[in-house]
Amino acid sequence: MIELSALVDALKAHALDATLTGEGQIVVNLPGTRDQLILGPSRSGSEPRLFWQRRTFLGTRTNECGYLEWTADPGPVVGEVVGYAHSNRRCEPPYGPVLDALRSIGLDPAVVATGGGRHLICAYLADGTRLVIGAPGSLPPQLTQVSDWQVRHTGPGGRSRVVYQSAPQDRDPEAATGEPGIDLMAKHVARYLTEAGLRHDGHRPLPAPEQEVTAGSVARLIKELAQLPSHQGGLDTSGGALITLAERDGANATAVEVPAELASRIHSVLLSMLTVMRPYDE
Repeated sequence: MIELSALVDALKAHALDATLTGEGQIVVNLPGTRDQLILGPSRSGSEPRLFWQRRTFLGTRTNECGYLEWTADPGPVVGEVVGYAHSNRRCEPPYGPVLDALRSIGLDPAVVATGGGRHLICAYLADGTRLVIGAPGSLPPQLTQVSDWQVRHTGPGGRSRVVYQSAPQDRDPEAATGEPGIDLMAKHVARYLTEAGLRHDGHRPLPAPEQEVTAGSVARLIKELAQLPSHQGGLDTSGGALITLAERDGANATAVEVPAELASRIHSVLLSMLTVMRPYDE
């Protein structure tokens, strides 16, 4: 039989918070809840076994219990404990309010495991893409530990775009810990889906993969924009736009005519940015 201390080390190697008590029991703090999984030698049966039971964060015993074979190979025990600890149902209860808020806007979200004990919330859309909700990475064990929300719209081919990123002003004043508002996040997700659908006849095509934004890349785009033909007077092209470029002090101002196709693209980009930055009156 493997020593209990060695079994604790094997569980820790799988990123589990496990300790060995003086009473000869292994205590595993379950991710996603404050509950505990207690393992100890069984006093019944002829073969060596480990008895396990889940206890609530108050130490109350539950009906979730059973036996595991206790052999020299830690693999079977570790596999069972890891599977139990990282099952989605361990993580869903703390995030019930988030799932409910997303369901209220017509989504069907679920907490999914991403490996290594990490979880995210995913909601698949009718066009085959999905929304991925994190904080902004994997979800912490407790909802009250969320400091920021991030929602990404992802699809095939590595295409992905952030459609919501919470800001300090999004904090819920009624929450004791000041976590960002869940309903506000859901509201902006609903706006994104509605506006994207209206712009694209019910579809939500993703943009090209995001490219790195640097001072140099922005400068090159501004330079290209400044090289467009200068324009004097009114616009002759329906749907076009005039953009005035000038030095920082306002000198050397010139009006640049932007063709209708480019104006439409700029409009789409700015509208997407507005959706992300949330300049709406709440």
